[in-house]
Amino acid sequence: MKNRYVCCLFFFLILLLLFSSCSFHTVISDIPFTELGIPSEGTYPTGIRARTPWDMIVWDGALYVGGGDFDANSGPLPIYRLDLETNEWSASDLLPEEEFNRFCVLGDELTVPGIDPKEGWELGNYYVLNDGVWEQKRVLPNGVHCFDIVEYDGRIYAGLGVPDTESPIIVSEDGGETFVSVEMQKDGERVDTTGLDTVRVYDLFIQGDRLYASFLYGNGSPYAYELYRYENGVFVFDNDWNGKVKRRAISYRMICEKAEYNDRLYLATGNLYTTSDLDEMTVVTFPYSAAVFDLAVDGGRLYALCARRQDDGNVRISVWRKSGTGVANFIQLFNFEYPIAPISFAVSNGVFYIGMSDTANENELNGMILKIIYR
Repeated sequence: MKNRYVCCLFFFLILLLLFSSCSFHTVISDIPFTELGIPSEGTYPTGIRARTPWDMIVWDGALYVGGGDFDANSGPLPIYRLDLETNEWSASDLLPEEEFNRFCVLGDELTVPGIDPKEGWELGNYYVLNDGVWEQKRVLPNGVHCFDIVEYDGRIYAGLGVPDTESPIIVSEDGGETFVSVEMQKDGERVDTTGLDTVRVYDLFIQGDRLYASFLYGNGSPYAYELYRYENGVFVFDNDWNGKVKRRAISYRMICEKAEYNDRLYLATGNLYTTSDLDEMTVVTFPYSAAVFDLAVDGGRLYALCARRQDDGNVRISVWRKSGTGVANFIQLFNFEYPIAPISFAVSNGVFYIGMSDTANENELNGMILKIIYR
């Protein structure tokens, strides 16, 4: 009897240790949210696509929101700012662009590429936040469109949409004051863009200690879609991405968002991919074929913004967090329903800001920013 008692006590202690070491997770369905308003409503009084908050970032106590529509020539437009202490919206001066859709951090500076300048196309723009003012840098040669800008190995690189004959990658060695073209090579030869109607580098990637660029080019669908890596002053062909990285019709961009996490790159295209070498891709799937709209990293954690349309026409929106050691493991944190889909989000200390837009239709809710506290 004594031995049985000792065995039971021992077994109980083991169970207690196991349960105490486990973390239990509960998904919050229909989590409450607060509507913070439509910051672009003053710029665009009707619910057109230009209200779309294409990208958002929390920076120095404020939420910054981009917008516009370069297909519809919707500029000039401001960049919108929410003071996180006062919850008051403000807008910058009108800037000579038609769209802002990607905030980038260069060193300790917040920047945003100019998608389509309202001035001559011989130079393109990017903008730097300086003492609360967005300073225009009109220094990108042939920058009809500037889609991405990154800092790598002490230099600044920009990915452009350019006229034929030109290279869509430029580099600055003086802190972004002047730029020159960077050659692209395939099979040992310079890539010739003569006669092409589309010559675009939408995305620049830093994976580990290497710099890459995705290159879309051609004369109508199907376009070539290839990856190039930086080596010895030029970008050389790495591998073919046609059919390897597929996108859903969420935005015109091939990749909605990219995030480096635990030495891997995660790419959201409507689908979600993860890779350690930008060649072999692992597909991350979510229940009910939920589309992946955006990614964010905060506090050392990776988050994914997903959504799926329901039978009643509303949209079920969910936020997921990377979990465990498996590269494709995510757990759902919360979900809620809204009449239109999300497009972007930003995360700061357990507070989620989600930008809403039906990018295919005019809708009075386009541009709405939601706030959700999850702690």
